[in-house]
Parts: sequence; structure tokens; C-alpha cells
Amino acid sequence: MAKFKKADYSVARLVRLWEQDRLTLQPKFQRRAAWENAARSYLIDTVLRALPMPKIYLRRIVNETTGLEAYEVVDGQQRLRAIIDYRQGTLRLRRTHNRELGDRTFSELPDIAQRAFLDYELSAEIMDEASDPEVWGLFERLNTYTLTLNRQERLNAKWFGLFKQTAYALAAEESALQIWADLRIFTDLQIARMKEVELTSDIMVAVVYGISDMTDIARAYKDFDDSFPEQEMVQCVFGDLMAYLADNLAAAVRRTRFRNRAWCYSLMVAIADAQHGITQGLGPRELQPAGLLTDRLYAVNELLSPPKVDPAPIPRELVQIREALYRSTSHVPQRLLRHDFFFQMLTAPQKEWRF
Repeated sequence: MAKFKKADYSVARLVRLWEQDRLTLQPKFQRRAAWENAARSYLIDTVLRALPMPKIYLRRIVNETTGLEAYEVVDGQQRLRAIIDYRQGTLRLRRTHNRELGDRTFSELPDIAQRAFLDYELSAEIMDEASDPEVWGLFERLNTYTLTLNRQERLNAKWFGLFKQTAYALAAEESALQIWADLRIFTDLQIARMKEVELTSDIMVAVVYGISDMTDIARAYKDFDDSFPEQEMVQCVFGDLMAYLADNLAAAVRRTRFRNRAWCYSLMVAIADAQHGITQGLGPRELQPAGLLTDRLYAVNELLSPPKVDPAPIPRELVQIREALYRSTSHVPQRLLRHDFFFQMLTAPQKEWRF
């Protein structure tokens, strides 16, 4: 029966085992190598920054030819292959992942960075006295409990460039996480599944492309993978709108349907448009006083929320807005309707606001 033992292996030791033909990266139960170079470079940056990564699983065996102790990779082939290829000089770190050390192979790194790379330790589970059926069983279990990736998680797994990094940094920095919690837009599980990164990406797309369908997030990840000229501008716009929400409208958002994903997207994009202007937008334009806007958010929430009893008549102008909020909410026509209405809600003087 298989026995398990925890161990830590430095990159230097793993590379040495591979060079001695004592580490098999692709035994019969492993998948073939599949990672693209962008993913491989991103992992190398993880090592160089001394950030943690998931543990690897190895089966300890005896090499029948040499009689030496050896290892087969049960889980972690892609990570180990990238690390070994980088050490061997067949992989180059991308500048989009590390501005200081990018565009360099291992041999081109400063001595201190080379040493840090070789000293980096990976946590491992070692299987001793494990039969093939037991290894197959473990491999199946390791892959059985992997959740099906949602749309944002698939983008995160595919792209590793500047747009993705910017979206993740903006959504997940400490101040942003505090604001998400204060607004009560996402549950803890939704944040674990990267829903706050998806909303952040969606807003970034609106700033760069204009009001767009949610599917255009994938286009932005591709278009701005290697170069993102608008990066600093987008960071500034997003930071300002998040600060404004937190300082002025947080209570109204968390107590109304404005914390709903569709409503919140349109409110945030409208704030960004008013503060800085977005591509093909209506701004910039001065925002009305925070107290007045709080009253408007509550009033709009009452007007547009689904009625609990027979619906009371609402102004004809709001019929399309209500439909836009409950049907095809991520499509451009409905988003444009919401944007026009929320922008006026935020910027119109009181004498021009009819609701």
C-alpha cells in the first residue's frame, strides 16, 4: 500500500535529478506538455519573486537500469518542465511579466537572481511503494475535484499579459477588496472564483473601447497582452471611481439593487465617464452633490425594482430602462440605455432631473 511523505525540493536539486535521468516528467499516466510560453514565463516569474505555487506529487521508484533512486511526476509536470527549460536556456522570461528581469534567459540573469531561482523550494508529496493502480487512483482524484472553470477563470488561465495583470492588481489590491466587501457586491465564493476581476475587466474595457458586450473582455485580454498603452490612464480612472463609490455612495449601493452586477457595472462606468470620460462616452461632466445622488439612488431603486404586488404605473421613459435591467443585461443596446440614464442621474442638475 502506498505511503505518503512530505518533502521540499529546491529547483537546483530537481534540475540535477532530471540531468541524471532520475526524474521522469512524462510517465505513462501523465498528460503531454500543453502550456504555452506565456504561461511558462508567468510561472518563472512566480519563482523569481519567491511566491508560492501548488505542491507537486512524485512517485519514488528505482531506476531498473542504474539501480538508483528516481522519481516519476504524478502531478506538476507543466511546472517542472517550465522550470527545467528555463534553467537549460530554452525559455525566456517575458518583460510583460517582469520589467526588471524580462527578455532574459537564466544565464543572462544577475548572479543574485540565478541563486534565488536555484534555491527556490517546491513542496512535494512523495509516494513510496505505490503500485500503478494506486498512482492512477491518486491522479484521478487530483483531477476529479477540479471545478469547471468559469469564463473569467478560463481567461486567467489563457492570458498572462499586461491587461490581465492590471485587472487582477486593481481588483485584488487590499483597498479594492475592502471596497468590494463594503459594497456587498460579491460573496466570498464569488471573489474566490474571480468575479471581482471579471467586473474590473469589464469596466476597463468600457474605458478603453467604450460601452461593450461582456464578451469583449476576451478581445481586450488578447489585444493588450504584450502592450497596454492606456495602462496608467485606466489605473487612474478605476482608482478614482472606486474611491468615489467608497466615500460617497457605499451605503446606498449595498442597501439597494445597485449592488446587483448589472446595475453596479453601469453605475461604475457612468461615474468613470463623468469623472474622466470614456471612449465614445458622454463625459466628463461634474457630478452632483453626494447627498443628492444618494437620494436619487434610493428613488431609482424604488422605481425600477420588481413590484411585490400589481405594478403601479411608472413613467414611460423608465419602461425601456426597466427592461434593459432585466433582459440581456450584458448586451450593448441595454448597456447603452442604462448608461445614458445613470449618467443623467449622476450629473443632471435637480431642475432637469424628473424622477
